[in-house]
Amino acid sequence: MGNSKLPLFQKNFVLQARSTTHHWEGTGPLSIKTFRNGRAYYRTKFGHYAVEKEGYLLLNEGEQYAIAIESETEVDSFCVFFKAGFAEEFHSAIHLGAEKSLDDPFSDSRHPLQFHTKSYRHSHLMTPLIENFKNSLPVLGSEKLWVDEQYQHLMQALITVHQKISQEINTLPGRRPATREELFRRLTLAYEYLHAYYNQNVSLDEVSRVACLSKNHLIRNFRQFFNRTPHQFIIEKRILEAQRLLSQTESSVTEISLSVGFENPSSFNKVFKQRTGFSPQVFRKK
Repeated sequence: MGNSKLPLFQKNFVLQARSTTHHWEGTGPLSIKTFRNGRAYYRTKFGHYAVEKEGYLLLNEGEQYAIAIESETEVDSFCVFFKAGFAEEFHSAIHLGAEKSLDDPFSDSRHPLQFHTKSYRHSHLMTPLIENFKNSLPVLGSEKLWVDEQYQHLMQALITVHQKISQEINTLPGRRPATREELFRRLTLAYEYLHAYYNQNVSLDEVSRVACLSKNHLIRNFRQFFNRTPHQFIIEKRILEAQRLLSQTESSVTEISLSVGFENPSSFNKVFKQRTGFSPQVFRKK
């Protein structure tokens, strides 16, 4: 890519910061975005993404994006950036195999690799690697060998996750792989939009336009792939966030109900008890 000659793309690096407000727009390298104690909102030409402690966002090399953080409390960020061509180099080494790797270990052959731009739930594959890198960096960050190994481990995990997603995409309807890939991309746009704006009164028309899918097609395939309808997804997200706020803050039930997207405390109380078996007040006392 043309951007690969920019200094930002020439080396692997980590960006770790803490801020209540942050805005930036531009083009970046392949990167993993993680945040704690709040949310970061990203916008790309593909859609809208909200990143919080439950997962990470993966952006491809050369991707144009904007980030916005607006929080009353400081949001912790830990973002890993890979130099230009790092993923393709790693991918090529896998494809070479043992014999060819011995014959020509420094081959310049490249196997293109484009990851799915989306937010990912933390998993046993990625989370331990990210957490170890973050926690050990202050102690071992000056040791080049250790740091280089962390990028290798993370790339291996990213490729493994990518392969797993490719297997999941094959379960979608469509005779051609390209059809299934495109359907997955559009369903992901819907998912990310709902995840980013779960606390707003979004309509099915709105989500349908974002995903560029008919309402019927959206509901049917969203339910098949994510095991819930768009509305069920939003309610689940609201209740999970309400549980966190009830456990970790002193905000009133009314404040929490409005902050997670319910129009009034009465409907919040009813849905919360249906989902958890407890009223918000009783849940807070547990």
